[in-house]
Amino acid sequence: MENDSLYNKNSEMIEINRNMPANNNVERQKIVESLKDGIANGTFKPGQRLVELHLSKIFGVKRSKIREALRKLEQDGFVKIVPNVGAMVPEFSQKDIEHRYDLVCVLEGLAVRVITPFISAEQIESLEVFINKMEATDKSPLFHEYNMEFHSFITDLSENDHLIKLTQNLRFSLRYAALQSMSSPGQMKASIKEHRKIFEAIKEGKAVKAEQLTRNHLLRAKNRLIKYLNKSL
Repeated sequence: MENDSLYNKNSEMIEINRNMPANNNVERQKIVESLKDGIANGTFKPGQRLVELHLSKIFGVKRSKIREALRKLEQDGFVKIVPNVGAMVPEFSQKDIEHRYDLVCVLEGLAVRVITPFISAEQIESLEVFINKMEATDKSPLFHEYNMEFHSFITDLSENDHLIKLTQNLRFSLRYAALQSMSSPGQMKASIKEHRKIFEAIKEGKAVKAEQLTRNHLLRAKNRLIKYLNKSL
């Protein structure tokens, strides 16, 4: 069957330790995170069904555990559960993408403004390491990973749990589309320049400037992604 071959092909990417702790919440969260990664990196494509039976075989758990995980993913916006059909990876329209990027702009801009006055020299060095890694690679998947690490590091420094969770979920839901657009000519080069400007503003302690640069960077990233998606239609 087509679904069997698809899940068998990708099972290594998402399979977790079958000897998981007995704690139900820990077990469910491991399944949730593994499925979330699979959706974000394109193992599970937009519009694809997530069949409980196949997933239960992959993870070595009962279907009830998979059902719990899928419900949690639906709450976080990673899965759409359709009556009489089941769970599916949602397909985002251009408007969905624009709205999500607009929220990320505000949230990450706020995070940058909050952390800039208090960031330590050691944390500044960590940020620059991410930028140096971005500058040193010409491989779009690696670049995207370093890019995600840079932005996650900034939001984590805010120590605002609500902001961190919202931003993480929004970024993960956009990850597959954003990764595809990285192969577009000039995308990585433009992004590196924008990250460097954000970094310099943070380093100089200019919180308002850093916030504006972050918002502008994410708006440009949104526009580049929309342009790429329209071109690929």
